[in-house]
This record gives sequence, structure tokens and C-alpha cells, in this order.
Amino acid sequence: MNGFARQRVHEERGAVLVAGLLLVLSLLIVIGAAVDVGRAFIERRELVSLADGAALSGSQALDLDALHAGRLVLDPSEAQATALGVLATEPELQAQASASPESVSVEIERTIPTVLLRLVGLTTLTVKARATAEPRAP
Repeated sequence: MNGFARQRVHEERGAVLVAGLLLVLSLLIVIGAAVDVGRAFIERRELVSLADGAALSGSQALDLDALHAGRLVLDPSEAQATALGVLATEPELQAQASASPESVSVEIERTIPTVLLRLVGLTTLTVKARATAEPRAP
């Protein structure tokens, strides 16, 4: 090797290391996004199931006076309380329920910690679900 080639190789020493570190960091971010977003999708599926169950329970709180009169409507305050009661035992869950004589709606939200996305400053993800149910004659 001549002197110029040796000097050029010496100047580029460590460039592969820097490129490798950038590649590893990029890979960690992509894998972190896949792991944490996948976990958020699993959590959302669970929240949808909880919201469906709460709304369905709330939709069974019928107004008995109206039922005796031949109308199938909800007791809004009872429907709301029933829906929220179903969700009361769930940890770290923010829940809201609203009811009218026609239907009951439930909105739930949970904040989950991230595992690998913490490396880029994203420490939590918020997952939400919503469900609505209405009474129907059998």
C-alpha cells in the first residue's frame, strides 16, 4: 500500500462502527414499535370486550313501568350505573357511561407503559374503546 491509501484507510477507521450503531438503533426502534404497538392492539381487543360487556349489561336495565305499558326502553340512570359497575373492578381503567331511554354507551381508556419505545422518549401509550348497546325484544 502506498502512503495515500494508508492515510485514507486510517481516516475511515470507525466509519463502519458508526454506521453499525446507527443501524442497530434503527432496528431497535422498529422492533420496539412492533412490540409496543402489538401490545397496544392486544390491549385494545381486551378493552373492546370489556366495553361490549358493560354496554350489554347496561342495556338490560329496563324501565319496568314502560315495559308494563308495552314499550321497551331503558332506565337511563340504572343502565349507566350497571355499565359502570361492571367496569369498577378493572385496574387502571378510566370509564364513562352515558345512557338514554334508547341506548347505553360506554367509553373506556387505559394507559399502558411501553417497553422498547422508551428508548426514543415514548413512555406510555393510551388505548381506547367504545361500545353502544340498546334493548331489543327477544
